[in-house]
Amino acid sequence: MKKRNFITGASSLIITGLYPVISMAENASTYFSLIWRGLDVGFSNIKLKRSGKKITANIEVKISVKVFNFDAFSYNLKNEEIWEAGVLTKIKSKTIIGKKTEFVRGERKNKGFQIEGSKFSGLVKGNPATTSYFSPDFLKRKIWISTQDGDPLSVNANKIGPDMAKSVDGEIPATLWKISGDLDLELLYGNDGEWLGSRFYAGGSQAEFLLKQSVGNMHSLWKV
Repeated sequence: MKKRNFITGASSLIITGLYPVISMAENASTYFSLIWRGLDVGFSNIKLKRSGKKITANIEVKISVKVFNFDAFSYNLKNEEIWEAGVLTKIKSKTIIGKKTEFVRGERKNKGFQIEGSKFSGLVKGNPATTSYFSPDFLKRKIWISTQDGDPLSVNANKIGPDMAKSVDGEIPATLWKISGDLDLELLYGNDGEWLGSRFYAGGSQAEFLLKQSVGNMHSLWKV
């Protein structure tokens, strides 16, 4: 079985009746620093925007590891996802790893989600999640589309129990989930469903997300 690490986080007011329909966009965002071997080596920035029934998620991940001032590893992902009622309808992502470029383009069709990616191209049936992690509802789904290369990953999510997520303001109570199968990492969510961090191994050492800033609640905004 393949194992992979990924570095890879209010409702609209509508007035009806005799008055024109008004839809107010709402936003939520989360910014993490990536800590590896005690060093701040990058960030993950997730921004969600609701307009009517549509949620647009913009995700950016950057990692830069230097050894003696030389670039030992670099990773730059930019991803846009469109969701409606908890269903992924579109994705467009580009990732540059060193000098290599990966990509994903996908769109919801009648029979499933059609993907064209640097690793996988084809139809994914059902209601897949993605490796963006911003909602604990993803834990209920068995297939997560890699936002790096389009690979449909088969995953299992097991609830471990109470834990603490790290933030710039100190530790935050969280629930820990272990992801296994085609992914190997840990995810932390708050009681309100907010994504609070993740942990995984890279280069023989544990890396983890440190929560630096959160505005609104991404899970609540996405779920409504």
